[in-house]
Amino acid sequence: MNKKLIICALITFISLPNLADDEITLSGAELINNNCARCHNSRPVHEFSISEWRVIMPHMREKAHLTGSEVKAILEFMEIASSPAQPVEVTLAKSLTVNPRDVLTRYGCQGCHQVQGAGGTLGPSLDNVISEKGRAFFLRKVKEPQFNNSSSAMPQMPITDDELEALAEFLSSI
Repeated sequence: MNKKLIICALITFISLPNLADDEITLSGAELINNNCARCHNSRPVHEFSISEWRVIMPHMREKAHLTGSEVKAILEFMEIASSPAQPVEVTLAKSLTVNPRDVLTRYGCQGCHQVQGAGGTLGPSLDNVISEKGRAFFLRKVKEPQFNNSSSAMPQMPITDDELEALAEFLSSI
């Protein structure tokens, strides 16, 4: 009788979903920072084509013990990071403002960079980047990440001018 009870308890425990995995969802940039950077020097996304990354990632999934959803998030980030910025026709009133926190989230900036103490450590903190390097440097660095360092792993993001200006204004104020 005790064996049956123990077996039933084990089956029930094993079949329960892992709540810890469901509670935390990381962006692709955060996953790269937390997993890939452990073993590899930071690599530019454009080092390989998206089709090549799609071949590489299943192999890395096994080695890094990534879940399928984590691999999908990394590949989605790589697709965003490798796609050129598209001009956007704005038909709404100009009074609408871009939320810089949304920009940080949309492009996964804090996957590699810290802002106000939160984020990754693969890239430098963004807290003082404008006061130390200047606004022009920051704007150019985001638009052309390799302009001052050809081996920089920072991808060229498809960020719009309005998003970039909002982000620069926010970083100037912290």
